[in-house]
Amino acid sequence: MIAQRLSARRLVDMLGDWRGSGHSYVELADSIWLLVRDGGVPLGTALPAERQLAETLAVSRTTVSAAYQRLREQGLAQSKQGSGTVVRAQRRQAGAPESADDAEIDLSAACPSPWHGLEGLANAAVARQPELFREIGFDTIGRQSLRERIAARYTERGLHTTADQIMVTLGAQHAVFLIARTLLRRGDRTLIESPSYPHAREALTATGALVAELPVWQNARAGERAEASAYNAASILDIARRTSPRLAYLIPDHHNPTGQSMPGELRAELIATLTAQGTHIIADETTAELALGGTRMALPFAAAASQAHQQDFVITVGSLGKTVWGGLRIGWIRATPELIARLETSRRVGDLGTGSWEQLLAELALDRYDEILADRSIELTERHRVLSEQLGAHLPEWTMSPVVGGACTWVDLGGPASTRLSRDAAQLGVWLPPGSRFGSPGVFERFARVPFTAEPAVLTEAVARLRLAWNSGVGSATAPHDTAGGRTAAGMFGGDALAAVI
Repeated sequence: MIAQRLSARRLVDMLGDWRGSGHSYVELADSIWLLVRDGGVPLGTALPAERQLAETLAVSRTTVSAAYQRLREQGLAQSKQGSGTVVRAQRRQAGAPESADDAEIDLSAACPSPWHGLEGLANAAVARQPELFREIGFDTIGRQSLRERIAARYTERGLHTTADQIMVTLGAQHAVFLIARTLLRRGDRTLIESPSYPHAREALTATGALVAELPVWQNARAGERAEASAYNAASILDIARRTSPRLAYLIPDHHNPTGQSMPGELRAELIATLTAQGTHIIADETTAELALGGTRMALPFAAAASQAHQQDFVITVGSLGKTVWGGLRIGWIRATPELIARLETSRRVGDLGTGSWEQLLAELALDRYDEILADRSIELTERHRVLSEQLGAHLPEWTMSPVVGGACTWVDLGGPASTRLSRDAAQLGVWLPPGSRFGSPGVFERFARVPFTAEPAVLTEAVARLRLAWNSGVGSATAPHDTAGGRTAAGMFGGDALAAVI
């Protein structure tokens, strides 16, 4: 079955700066496969016709034919009568390795290790409520006791919340997709930070909405400090006013991928600007309470609203995936009771609800949340230190974004080499998505998102392999005079200029 047909222009945009110093057909085939592994090109996708792709890439048809043949020989694609070359290989399961002895090091998922007390939580859950296994086992709104506990956490953080403002979901991604599907219609305008979490963008585009970009990170010029590149308030507010979106998606604390946090004064202004236009705001706070150097109580984004009615437009998404365990598929939505009711009605079309067992584990985890966050802070602080030291010692030409929390840093490579680095690193057993994955095609080729969630030994080995990949030719091929790192990321709808839509 054909999932979709990929146009030559779209594939070229997604490939970015794929050319290196090796055989072009090998580099093209490997770059296409990286897109498949990363999920940018779904299984079952029909690749562009050879002649069309060759003309768009400005290479010979022989190069494209050889690249497609390489994909077929490796079992990554197959030819189908009437369909052309179709991607068919299975994607590898994501997850950080436990030791440096593993054949591959996965830096694609910024997900911390499971919390060490999970087994104890599971045992306590069985002992405390054995009758749970005699219930139906799932529901679409969430167990009352868990919703009360989540609401209490928001109240503790400075945003008064009641249980009827909470829906329990199957993680944060499920929550974002459910909100988008409920509020958006084809052709609606939406707004997302650039760069941002790629699966959130996919949730917005899946509804047929137009996606404009809010630049929270400017491509720094050579010699410019990274701190000067984050959150240009004037530009952000101007784009927010001109876009008039129906829905905006933001990660205000410990942003993914940059690791930055939105300044307090900008929060209130941005909320006021967007809500004045009737815009609903998704505030993704899955990393808000991951702090380095000790725990800190994070004030919820909605609490920054200058007027009470503005809070009704802010839909907060949370999750235990980053703080407790990625395998504990428990997330939640905080919204008005009226919107929660709409979301529950919409949800019944797509799934039957969240499992009671997972909800009970989540409730017990929240009872010990301060302890869990303290453990997580110690762990991530140490791993961030190791990554900083290793990059500073072995790749001093790279610049890490300054972070005080979260699970990743945004690394400036000094030139547009992200796609080539990603491809060459994969040959050495390191899976590092290119920076372009986090924005529109062609943007952020100069950057790479590097998580600091793996064990220190794994991070050390990862940097050693990245240095080999960099020194093998990627680094030397990076033009020192390049200062843009690709196209600007200021306000784009699906890759088209904002002015072309407004």
